[in-house]
Formats: sequence, structure tokens, C-alpha cells
Amino acid sequence: MIDVVHQYLAIPDSCRLGKRVFKSLFLQKAQLGAGDKKVFEQDVDSILWQYTLKPSTIPVAAYRDDQREYIEIAVLQANLRQPTRHARVAETIQRAIPYPLLLVLACDSRTALSLAAKRFNQADRGQIVVEEYFATAWLSPDTATGAQADFLADLNISGLPQTNFFALYNAWIARLVALQCAHFTGEYQLVPADADWQSRRSLLAECQRIEENIAELRRALQAETQFNRQVEWNMRIKAAEKELAAAVENL
Repeated sequence: MIDVVHQYLAIPDSCRLGKRVFKSLFLQKAQLGAGDKKVFEQDVDSILWQYTLKPSTIPVAAYRDDQREYIEIAVLQANLRQPTRHARVAETIQRAIPYPLLLVLACDSRTALSLAAKRFNQADRGQIVVEEYFATAWLSPDTATGAQADFLADLNISGLPQTNFFALYNAWIARLVALQCAHFTGEYQLVPADADWQSRRSLLAECQRIEENIAELRRALQAETQFNRQVEWNMRIKAAEKELAAAVENL
């Protein structure tokens, strides 16, 4: 099943590494707390370094500026024993790798993707910090339909910007954000300037905030026993739903 995802990515064989990575390396480098360490040890079965994208393996230029350095991209595969904490595991691995990482998670017949925007630590340029994490829900590539199928078909590296690794990696992020937007719009669709995902991510965050607020209001409604208060909760829910519909229009 995981091979299907790599087929969608279509990364050239010149980038293939196929090397197993010891879990102990992540436990040492990620500086985990006791809880994260326990999750990592219990959930992760194995980790494979599948591909390394760098100028010597693919004709894409390195990128450097005052904020970040994208001189290569690693593609890792983490095989998990159980699926419920995959986002937490992904963040642990992202923190441990100090450069751009496309992480493919696998559990049984499902897969999920993780990306992270990274930059220099302003206090210490020798340290890399994560600005934001991105992760899909679990996908079933062989049976994916609708927005998920469109997302997977859009991952092909040949369709991404080839100017430099920063543009290429941002294009993957833009596609993941587009999939998250499809939760609200019902349709997978990239914005015209798909490398500029930040503004769309802000709009998405607003939609997610309103959706969470609606869920809280509905829980309050279910717990309410007084009729006049039930009416009030219903009015607030309808107002929030109207607010959400307006926000979704901008996605």
C-alpha cells in the first residue's frame, strides 16, 4: 500500500536511498519529554530513509536566505504499530531532522503525509526551529476518491516548481493545505500562486476556529435543559454557521 504513495510522488530513482534509520537516533536528537518518548517507542515500528533530494541527485537548486536554508529534502517513511497518535509521532520526527522533510507515515493499509516549515533560530543560527506543522488525516491510496484522490494525483514531483528546493517544498505544503481546505469546500483546488500558502493557511485556521466553536456550542445545547437557553444556544449556532459559510467563501 505504501508503494502506491511513492508512485504518486514519482521521485526519480536517482534520489533513492532506501536506508533503515535506527529509532535511537531520533530519541537522542529530538530531546523528547517522557510522554513523547513513550509514544515514539510504543508506536513506531521502523523508519526508512527512502529518498534524498539534493542537487547531485535531481536538477533542482539549493536555496538560502537570511531566514532559512533548503539545500536538500529528505523523504522518510515511518511504519507505525497503531494509528491514533500519528500527528504526534510526525512532529517528533520533524523536530529531529534539521532540514526539510517529507514524512510518509504508514499503518496497515493507510498512509498519512507530514510536512513542516522550518527556519533558523533567531538567537542561534546553528539551530533549526519548526514554524508550523502540516499533516494529513489517514488516507487509503488504493480506494481514495474525490478530494483525496485529486490530492494524491497532484503530488507528482514533475508537476512541482523545479527552480529550487524551497519552491518545491512549499508546493507540497500548498497541496496539503488545499486538501485541508477541501474539508470545508468539498473540492480540492490549488490557489493560483500555489507556492504562497501562508495567506490561505490563515483563512483555513479561521474556518477551523469557527468549526470548533460550533462544536462547543452544540455540546452546550445538548447539555442545556431550559427551553429559553436552548433557543439562545440555537441562535448562536446559526450565527456561527453563517460566519463559517462566509469564511469558506474566501478559501
